[in-house]
Amino acid sequence: MANSLMNTGVSGLNAAQNMLNVISNNISNAHTPGYNRQQQVLSQANGNQYSFGFIGNGVNVTSVNRVFDEFVVGQLRQSQSQNGAAKTYYNGLSKVDNLLAENDSSISSQINNLFSNLNKLSSNAGDATIKQVVINNLNSLVNQFNRTETDLKNQIANVNTDLSNNVDKVNNYIEQIADLNQKISRLEALSAGQEPNSLLDQRDQLVNELSELIGITVTEQNGQYNLSLANGLTLVQGTSVNLLSVQPSKSDPSLNAVVYTHNSGASQELNGQNITSGVLNGLLTLRDGPLTNSLNQVGLIALNLAHRFNEVHTSGVDSDGNAGGKLFGFNNIPIDIANEKNRGNASVQTEFRNYTDVKASDYKLEFDGSDWIITRLSDNKQITPTIQNGKLLFDGLSIEISGSPVAGDSFIIKPVSDVASSLKLLVNDTSKLATGIGDAENGAGDNRNVAKLLAIQNEKLIDDGTLTLGKAYSSLVSYIDITN
Repeated sequence: MANSLMNTGVSGLNAAQNMLNVISNNISNAHTPGYNRQQQVLSQANGNQYSFGFIGNGVNVTSVNRVFDEFVVGQLRQSQSQNGAAKTYYNGLSKVDNLLAENDSSISSQINNLFSNLNKLSSNAGDATIKQVVINNLNSLVNQFNRTETDLKNQIANVNTDLSNNVDKVNNYIEQIADLNQKISRLEALSAGQEPNSLLDQRDQLVNELSELIGITVTEQNGQYNLSLANGLTLVQGTSVNLLSVQPSKSDPSLNAVVYTHNSGASQELNGQNITSGVLNGLLTLRDGPLTNSLNQVGLIALNLAHRFNEVHTSGVDSDGNAGGKLFGFNNIPIDIANEKNRGNASVQTEFRNYTDVKASDYKLEFDGSDWIITRLSDNKQITPTIQNGKLLFDGLSIEISGSPVAGDSFIIKPVSDVASSLKLLVNDTSKLATGIGDAENGAGDNRNVAKLLAIQNEKLIDDGTLTLGKAYSSLVSYIDITN
């Protein structure tokens, strides 16, 4: 009886000592990232039977469990993933906003300055000093278009780099998680099912950090975590992994694509249906949305400005009575990109047909076996073209297709993405400014063509003839502000 009493007391002391150790560990790790509070689980020791009944033998420490709520942690991961996407997107968008903001050096201000000095020139078309000011304005405007497009393209290049860096982090996380799956499984087998809490905490912390980079679904099977993307593509299956990579897109090599490699060796480029949240989603949404849209809108403004000024300037004459030349040079040939996976030998050639009908968008042309399907990528709207002399006519463009396509072949058309950076001023001599009109009234002070140039300020050239040059730029700035 004395021995039983001693054992019972010792069991209580041991349980209390273990509980103090657990509490001490909880306090020590209060600020450790990923640590889950632990709780000691006790149970009665089996009693001894006597003639008068059973007497207990104290207490047993059954286990030390983590205080872990799978539902709450799942909600936390989802929030972290959404926050990762939003934070990345808005940080990038703020840079676009700063770049396009209307200030003294913006495209909008440069356009206003140009028309203001054209107004002065209209009062004295023979004044060489004012002509020089107009030339200077034209140069400043060209330089600002060049800088703006170059800066936007640099930001797209930065996104490409960020995609690569973050995919490296994703791969590192999924390899660590698979390694911990193996260690946890082995230790649980050796300890008769007892959970190695510290390793479980490490694994959960890695999954939490991974979820900030890319949206994932987590399921548990036999104590191991399986991770997959939104559409079911597996990243971690027990101890096996499917790593991601970053490669130039097959449809447009200027853009990096996140690529998933299947166990069969086949690969596919991931999009918003696969990467629904996380930093990677924020980067892709920023690049393929506001950055590309801004690049195209700036290009569209440059296109219409250059074309219309050239049209008016070449209709006039300079002070010597010579016909005016083009004011601006620019890349007048839209970019056509064949998908690297194309199996046919078809090629396309795109030309501008009606400048005011051109949209600030890229396009995808895909052959379905009998017809060409055209998708305007800025709004993902499918377009039915007019067919004339074998050419596809739509949105101010004309596309001629030669060769033989195979079903699934596709092309990306970029009508305006290089216009602003290619813009250059062709007239730098004040005597070559075509201020007049070539008739009997022409003279050194003839200002009639200046008046026509000045009238461009109020002409609605953009967005199906609804926006002036200035309003188009203000609309772009408003779009970024609203998106932000």
